[in-house]
Amino acid sequence: MHRTAGFVLIAGLIFVLCPDVLGLYTSSDVNTSKQSYFFGAKDAADILCYSKTLLKGSVMPQDVSYTNPTAAKNINFITLAADRYSTHGFTADISSGKIGTTTVTIKINAKSILPYAIIVKYYCVK
Repeated sequence: MHRTAGFVLIAGLIFVLCPDVLGLYTSSDVNTSKQSYFFGAKDAADILCYSKTLLKGSVMPQDVSYTNPTAAKNINFITLAADRYSTHGFTADISSGKIGTTTVTIKINAKSILPYAIIVKYYCVK
């Protein structure tokens, strides 16, 4: 086998078999393909009590916080999802409050200028 052909074959195999390697060469601190997160467990009776969309072009990181004004109507489930796939994923963590209480804040980190929208939904006890 010719030396150049061997190099091309190896480089091609790395590209096909190790797509996560490409994430190491981005300019963002967030190198993940995660496009959605969830926290808690949704009961069949839970209702959507708050929704927020972080639009494409938003400056990151951001906090999304919700406090249910109705006492004893705890937040049981939170979902976050990108509106389209991107090689630049995002991370999400609960920064204050907790599932099963009336107040939860989610810290979202992504590329400094968000290249897609993220939809955040909070589900509460009915």
